[in-house]
Amino acid sequence: MQRLVAIGSVLLLSSACSNPQTIPMSNDFLNTSVPLAASVINSVATSTQPDVTFNLSDEQWQHRILLIFAPSEQSPLYQKQQQAWQSRSEGMQERDLKLVEVLATGASQVNGQPMSAASADRLRDQFGVAPQDFAVILVGKDGTEKQRFSQPVDLSDIFSTIDAMPMRQQEMR
Repeated sequence: MQRLVAIGSVLLLSSACSNPQTIPMSNDFLNTSVPLAASVINSVATSTQPDVTFNLSDEQWQHRILLIFAPSEQSPLYQKQQQAWQSRSEGMQERDLKLVEVLATGASQVNGQPMSAASADRLRDQFGVAPQDFAVILVGKDGTEKQRFSQPVDLSDIFSTIDAMPMRQQEMR
């Protein structure tokens, strides 16, 4: 790994594997480059979005929720679930379906946005899913659990369940 360190009008290039090298730099270069680098670092640091606070009650009557609980992204069941859904995500928006991934280790997400750890813990408690367990839970627009799976499930099975619901039948008319 190499580091650039500006000292006065000299730029030091140091590396953990080799001897540091000194590169003379003009004041014009430093006056332009250092503020530019600081600006880039600041914009990267401030562009990260805060974790989403997710409350199931906020989604009631607006979205169906598909919860995936897993120990981590490395969980074989989680990976199998991801593979099963890769090519079938087009019907989720049509069915007002939000995907919520709750991981015991790693970043939990709501539709791809980072979710707060407190929200993830609350969902685990609410649905009684232990951190080491895998589960897929479909929650209807009324906020109640409609179906629970302990193994990966095909998205077409989820869609069939949703499409058979009375509220979805009304939406399709």
